[in-house]
Amino acid sequence: DCYSKNRSKCEIYITEGDSASGNLKTARNNEFQAVLPVRGKIINTQKAGLDKIQKNAEIMTMIDAFGLTIDPKTMKITYNKKDLRYGKIIIMADADVDGSHIRILFFTFIWKFCPELIQKGYIYAAAPPLYRIIQGKKSFYLKDDAALEEFRKTAKSGYEVRRFKGLGEQNAEELAESTMEPGNRILKQITMEDALAATTTFNS
Repeated sequence: DCYSKNRSKCEIYITEGDSASGNLKTARNNEFQAVLPVRGKIINTQKAGLDKIQKNAEIMTMIDAFGLTIDPKTMKITYNKKDLRYGKIIIMADADVDGSHIRILFFTFIWKFCPELIQKGYIYAAAPPLYRIIQGKKSFYLKDDAALEEFRKTAKSGYEVRRFKGLGEQNAEELAESTMEPGNRILKQITMEDALAATTTFNS
């Protein structure tokens, strides 16, 4: 949990398993950041009813952590702003195919059962960098191959390129600098169009 009394300032990172969650918990600023590791991939909720998701421990853990309520009349998951525990719900997964699938499953769940969270701007995706450039005592991060190629066009010799295969390869200091520090990180706010595109992946 986070310790800020202003819940709208709090944010929670959803991450898969334990590979990065330990370092994320160390890297976070516990005044306003929380980390929730999800054990494995959540179920594909596109064709699932509320009765089925209530049997899924990972989803029920998220519902409770976010401060949501299950409404049996509408068969939807609803939220009341005063009960919502976080102003930002951030899905953090590796920058690979498996990580993309994890994000799609999460967005599909929110889109189907509590789309208001997307409509009101609560849902985000973190964009962890693929590279760390080390030059002497200084270092910085690059988000993707295109950024690395652009850097190399003007870079002088005497630098080291470190590639992260996954979040678990970043230590706590690197995670804090690159993905959790508000001034440095890259977050994408998820729209209904993004979520709809995610759900259609399962039909293609």
